[in-house]
Amino acid sequence: MMSRYTHAGSSADPLQRPRAAALAKGERPISSDVVLHGIRSIAPRLGLVFLIAGALQLAMRLAGH
Repeated sequence: MMSRYTHAGSSADPLQRPRAAALAKGERPISSDVVLHGIRSIAPRLGLVFLIAGALQLAMRLAGH
């Protein structure tokens, strides 16, 4: 049984390959545009999580006094 962290030739998951192997194959590193797009895509959900957490914190504080 192989561990998911061992590398036998070319792995199916590019995230499991070492960086040197990915660069040797000519793959470009992640550009800042991709990172910004990712941040923009999760920002609304992350904001909602913070809003709900803040509302719960306020409710717990008001219930305790």
